[in-house]
Amino acid sequence: MHKVGDYYQYSGAVHIHTTESDGTKKIEDVIKIGSEAKLDFMMFADHMTLSNRENGHEGLYDNMLVVIGYEHNDEADEHHYLLFDSPKVYPTEMKVAEYVAAGAEDNALGILAHPDEIRSHISEFPPYPWRDWNAVGFNGIELWNQMSEWMEKLTKYNKIPMSLSPRKSMIGPTDRILKIWDDYNIKSKMVGIAGVDAHAFPVHIGPLTIEIFPYKVHFRCLRTHIILSEKMSDDFEIAKKQFYDAILDCRVYISNTRWGNADNFEFYAKNSSEKVITGGTLTKTDNAVLVAKLPSKATIKLVHNGKYILETITDSFEYRDLQSGIYRIEAWKGKRGWIFSNHIRVT
Repeated sequence: MHKVGDYYQYSGAVHIHTTESDGTKKIEDVIKIGSEAKLDFMMFADHMTLSNRENGHEGLYDNMLVVIGYEHNDEADEHHYLLFDSPKVYPTEMKVAEYVAAGAEDNALGILAHPDEIRSHISEFPPYPWRDWNAVGFNGIELWNQMSEWMEKLTKYNKIPMSLSPRKSMIGPTDRILKIWDDYNIKSKMVGIAGVDAHAFPVHIGPLTIEIFPYKVHFRCLRTHIILSEKMSDDFEIAKKQFYDAILDCRVYISNTRWGNADNFEFYAKNSSEKVITGGTLTKTDNAVLVAKLPSKATIKLVHNGKYILETITDSFEYRDLQSGIYRIEAWKGKRGWIFSNHIRVT
């Protein structure tokens, strides 16, 4: 946890698997690794099971929040969907629109998992894309998936260097998924998160077996950050509600810590009478200013209604020509994506 201005920031890992599905470590071991990595929260999502939650593993571990949902998919093994705080695992025979709607009806948090996968070059790693964009009721999109991006770039020729240094392959969310996300947010709030998709898969290279993205490496790469107006409670149920409310309200940004710690990042808009952060709405443009502050110098790109309108190399900037619509920023270290904010609305 970090106090930044008037707010409290928490960073953690989303989309983690264990031996309850296709991960390679038990949840107790992964929680220990997450604690050692100084995560503020962990979001577990094994495939089609809530056994870890049923066995009592949700809770506060010292100052780290652990919540447990699950990853649903359709019968074709597509349309993977992260569901948190659902009362149960929904039936496997449900169609896409049905399990998305069921989660919404039960007030569960629903996030599209790795929706932008398109790879076809390696048969043993088929894509698991999201195709049904007419489904109604989801709350968020996994903009950046660690394992997905790694596999999109994998070939039989680069397998060894990609396996030995997996974090070097990370660039950022695709233009395709950012456009979809921006278009949704022009109409209504839709949170964007980063997913580690942690499994710690073993990969065989000749006589060698290498563990790709060990959990501790996952936790040193993509982070999702949430912003609270008050400290997270010591009571688990209250803390969980604070946490889910922040995600639903889009008080979120994402980062790749490979290119620097992003905990002190700020992005807000203010006028003479109000100040709002990501997820918020500025209701007057008179004397209004959009402010970004970064922990270190980077290339900042300002996006308005899905279009890039400004690019500058700095560690802070102010933008005053505010128009109605949605604003977000990206920070890049050279050609590598570092920080991606959620949106601020201006009416």
